[in-house]
Formats: sequence, structure tokens, C-alpha cells
Amino acid sequence: VLTRTVFGRYLIGIGTNEEAVRLAGINPKPYKILVFSLMGLLAGIAALFQISRLEAADPNAGSGLELQVIAAVVIGGTSLMGGRGSVISTFFGVLIISVLAAGLAQIGATEPTKRIITGAVIVVAVVLDTYRSQRASRRT
Repeated sequence: VLTRTVFGRYLIGIGTNEEAVRLAGINPKPYKILVFSLMGLLAGIAALFQISRLEAADPNAGSGLELQVIAAVVIGGTSLMGGRGSVISTFFGVLIISVLAAGLAQIGATEPTKRIITGAVIVVAVVLDTYRSQRASRRT
């Protein structure tokens, strides 16, 4: 959808350089409202599935998983500055984080150790992303 439709290309443009999209004569505000509304709807649907699976609603479900989510997305190759990333690469990032977490649990690592290692992996991924971005900007 993002790469094959006009709507998707607008969203990529807004994420990459909102000012350039605005200068091209496209108002980004309705697109942002639509996307945030759609994400809210999808989060609500996901919550319904979670509640039906657990047969209970817990407002703290998923609390504390933010670090793992950010790690998975960054390891998957999504730039923290925006404009680059895909669902497939994020899936592989989730796979890597899951294998890392399972391996650390297997060797008996404590929770603080797991967080430190996950944080270190995020730092390495961000440094590599920054290096890759700087190399790409030098080529142009």
C-alpha cells in the first residue's frame, strides 16, 4: 500500500520531509489525522483480540515492553529519523529480539542484564543506522 498507491506515497513523503510535501501543495494534516485514527482503530481491534484471548482486561498489559519494541524496530532497519523501514524488516527485527531474549533466558540472565544487553543492541543498531545515513549523504 505504501509504495504502490498515491496515498502511500504521500504518507512516505510526509514521514520523510513534511515541509517538502507542504511546498508541493499537499496538505499533510488530513493524512496525519486519517493515519492516527486508523492506528487507533487497529489498536482497539488488537485490544479486543487480546481481551478475548485472556478473558480479562488489564490496563498494564504490555507495560515494560517498550524497550523490546523499539529494539525490534531499530534492529529491523527502520530509521529513527523516519523515512525508511518496512514491515518485513521489522518482522526480522522481532525475530532477532525474540531469539536474543530466549537465549538470555536459557543461560539464566537476570532481568537487568537482559535490559542492558537489549539497550546495547539498540545503541549498536542506531550507530550503524547513523553511519549508513552519513555514508549515503556523502554519496549524493
